[in-house]
Amino acid sequence: MKKKLSIIIMCLAFLLIGCSSNNSKENISKEEINWPEKTVEITLPYNAGGDTDLYCRTAAKYLEEELGQTFVIVNKAGGSGIVASKEIMASKPDGYKMLFNHTAALVQETTGLADFSYTDDFANAGTIIEDSTYTLVARADSGWNTLEEMVEEAKESPKKISYSIVHGSVTHYVAEQIEKSAGIELNKLDVGSSSADRTAAFLGGQVDLLVVNYINIADYIEAGTVVPLAILSTERIPTIPDVPTAVEQGYEVVSRKLYEFKFPKDTDQQIVDTFTAALEKISKNEEFQKEVEKFHGQAFYRSPELTSKEDKEQVEDLSKVMGES
Repeated sequence: MKKKLSIIIMCLAFLLIGCSSNNSKENISKEEINWPEKTVEITLPYNAGGDTDLYCRTAAKYLEEELGQTFVIVNKAGGSGIVASKEIMASKPDGYKMLFNHTAALVQETTGLADFSYTDDFANAGTIIEDSTYTLVARADSGWNTLEEMVEEAKESPKKISYSIVHGSVTHYVAEQIEKSAGIELNKLDVGSSSADRTAAFLGGQVDLLVVNYINIADYIEAGTVVPLAILSTERIPTIPDVPTAVEQGYEVVSRKLYEFKFPKDTDQQIVDTFTAALEKISKNEEFQKEVEKFHGQAFYRSPELTSKEDKEQVEDLSKVMGES
């Protein structure tokens, strides 16, 4: 009996040691990733100075404060953002390279210009900013003071009025909405993929109409050389109260950008979770909110799960519009 009891006690001891050992291994495994331990590189697929660059640099400043490491911005334009996106897709998933882009890029996925998914082929790390200030503008020398005046002339002379388009981009999506809602045909011209190139072509008289984030054209509007015909938001922007929406003028033309962070696919979930927690925290920081509002945007946190879900839904919605073009 004593022998049997000894054997039972020994078995229980081995079991306890085994459990303790397994728990230790699990704890060690969880503690192995101490991220970030060095500089993090954020790649954005556009040149410096535009809305994406401004928002990225603002967010990076607060991420540095929150996570205690340097965040370096790398501007890599090319292929309407596809070049930079593919570079991040091919990067080592160690948390030290990531992409900052906006939901306008989903049009590329919808049209097939991008042969990958901005949701399935990345590890979404969350959304941080919303900008609903995409604005349709004309030069003051056009003679148009309202959207209705432009539409009337476009109906009288189909394909006469030129519009700056980047095929397979949000400008393409907006053009489809304008033409269908207003019953007009525009002369859609590709004069450059970056906001800076398109703005320069517009100001130089190569095209009559331009859609761009308000911050990119604000100085020209204030100087009186450019006329804002409509903000493509569902309602007026509090920081730009005098510019009417296309919707209130009777045209269903709406577009917004949500700015997102993405890691390479297969990035460890601990890294994603650490970053996401920091992102949510800075979105609630009043100083961060004020800085974003200077550019007429809004701090807007969206979890990785919700970002993925809603981006997929947006691709479906875009397909309905773009598929009819």
